[in-house]
Amino acid sequence: MKAYQFLVTLKHVKPQVWRRFIVPASLDFYDLHSVIQTSVGWTNSHLFNFSIEDSKSNKTIQLVGDEESVSENFGMAQHYMKNPPKEGSYEFKMYQRFIRTQLLLARDVDLSQYVTENTEFRYIYDFGDSWDHEVVLEQVVDDYAYDYPQLIEGKGTCPPEDVGGPPGYDEFKRVMKNTDDPEHDGMKAWAKGQGYQKFNLKKVNAFLKDEWV
Repeated sequence: MKAYQFLVTLKHVKPQVWRRFIVPASLDFYDLHSVIQTSVGWTNSHLFNFSIEDSKSNKTIQLVGDEESVSENFGMAQHYMKNPPKEGSYEFKMYQRFIRTQLLLARDVDLSQYVTENTEFRYIYDFGDSWDHEVVLEQVVDDYAYDYPQLIEGKGTCPPEDVGGPPGYDEFKRVMKNTDDPEHDGMKAWAKGQGYQKFNLKKVNAFLKDEWV
């Protein structure tokens, strides 16, 4: 079976968090989102998008999970068609940015449509905390033996949900490291409630198999 091997790296955090996995080539971008969520350790509690600088169309392809965003984008396109902005105005600048971006529903776009031509792209999860991931297609695998995703290797524990992005995570680690900090016990209890736990490759693969088989 044909498959894709990806390396996903969570940016702006230390220690480094990365995952290397293989997925069947038949999957779509929403499936890839789901694999990243499980592999990294997120809980799929927030919105996301993939951002691809498409070399063929010279546009930024935004792949999202919510239909509302796609509908709003369509409505904006209709507005600009009926009411073209005056050149040089602020709205014209917004219009230029708009026409350089194509918003699509992740579920409707197969991986094969973009990843072999655009081998590096971004995945943003939780627009509040803004977790920024670099996604790299490392190779196309022609003889993959499974019909479900599989994690090959990885390193680093995923930050807890809703911790406040990279700055909040730095503060979280500081408090967790200092048992004498007055906030330590409360932070530890909060982290447990968030499902914060060390990365375990075997557990991740068990979860992936359960999700896809």
